[in-house]
Amino acid sequence: MAEDADTIVDVHYNGMFTPTPLMYFDGVKASVPYTVVNKMNFPDFIPFIEKLTNRRCRDVYYCPHEVRLSEGLHAIQNDCDFNEFLEDINEKKRLDVYVDHHHEPLFDWIQEEEADIEDDDLVYIDDVDSILEDCLKAEHVEDDVLIILIT
Repeated sequence: MAEDADTIVDVHYNGMFTPTPLMYFDGVKASVPYTVVNKMNFPDFIPFIEKLTNRRCRDVYYCPHEVRLSEGLHAIQNDCDFNEFLEDINEKKRLDVYVDHHHEPLFDWIQEEEADIEDDDLVYIDDVDSILEDCLKAEHVEDDVLIILIT
């Protein structure tokens, strides 16, 4: 359970998000014990993050540790989001919190990344004749084998 002393929230800040693949680049990380975060509610959380990062925090997100951002990113914008964040902490030993100082359109980037992945999975058929050619059998002629006897 997350109440263990080794449960951590890693807060990433002063970096920036980059699209395709979505990553947080060149940031600073501060680790906060779960016991500190668990005592808060949403109105306390954002000022705590702002004090920790020494900057105004317009957009705050979290993602389970070792999950791709494009697959696990969640916004923390209200009490409901914050409660889900606390529930996820209870299920994990480590969560990552990301501060977006530049107000990037992250969920638009995630949709674009997913669309790019889906496009890569598509197979385009240009010419039916080329497919038939690939299906034709070809004879295989073995290479000559040279045997050298050493006496």
